[in-house]
Amino acid sequence: MSTKNNGRPDIRSMEAFAAVVRYGSMTAAAQKLSVSQPAVTRMVRDLEARVGFALFERNGPKISPTEKGIKFFEESQRVMANLSQLTERAHAIRDERIAAIDIVATPTMSAGLVGPVLSRVSDVLPDFVHVETTTSERVLHALRQRTADLGFSAYPGDHDQLKCLARFESLVVAVVKKGSRLDGDGPIPLSIFNTERLATICNGYGIRDAINRAFEKQKIKPSSEIATNSSLSAAMAARAGLGVALCDPVTALGVPIDGVSIRPLSAKISYAWGLFANDENPLKDRLNLLVDACTAESEKIVQNVNRLCK
Repeated sequence: MSTKNNGRPDIRSMEAFAAVVRYGSMTAAAQKLSVSQPAVTRMVRDLEARVGFALFERNGPKISPTEKGIKFFEESQRVMANLSQLTERAHAIRDERIAAIDIVATPTMSAGLVGPVLSRVSDVLPDFVHVETTTSERVLHALRQRTADLGFSAYPGDHDQLKCLARFESLVVAVVKKGSRLDGDGPIPLSIFNTERLATICNGYGIRDAINRAFEKQKIKPSSEIATNSSLSAAMAARAGLGVALCDPVTALGVPIDGVSIRPLSAKISYAWGLFANDENPLKDRLNLLVDACTAESEKIVQNVNRLCK
């Protein structure tokens, strides 16, 4: 197949492609779309011709997305989501009201903070609130590109062009299995990782960089490790008795997990998070309410949290 991009994909073909990915076959996609199976096949082939690469691997009756097809599906879902909001936004412009707000948040913030914050301001929210859970890099990108209105994220080193509405700071904590030998009263020293398995965020994240610096300062090299892209996954590993998790306080204290205890560390490892917005925000008259809600929930989740800026 040619690698040349031959044109702009049309919406109907993208809907057919997405249906095939979701339901696993041309036949099932046709049934969901109420069209014929040859029509779905034709639309998918037309889309492949337009994008210039194969979207599916075909092996007789079996069909599965190619690696490029999976990537294109992820991108197409964002485009289709934006298109689905267009009609509602047009109606809102006509009626002079706020149609929706788009929120981007890291998994940590989505799990432990976003829901409680929004519940405090539910009376002033528009009818439609869209929350996308993504990486901190995508949070910043979406705000800079004005494809999102609000962002909840670990505090970034590079936050140019972003408005920091509130910044908070606390300490990384240990999550241990309830009733284990480490489930005591005192702080947990990092030296336990000379023998205990570490469960925490993988390299490439700001919190992991801070954890690594703390280990290097004490000349400690963990004996074994479970690395994940989610603090919640690390906490669940601790619950299963697979090791001791080092987690951000928002996840550890904001997401109730049975069967674990949250313990302070003897080493002080800082973790900062914030609420961000772009300059053209539809909630500009209500941002103070969101800031107050974020502050209240952060203080509720983490005792002695420090609010560093507004």
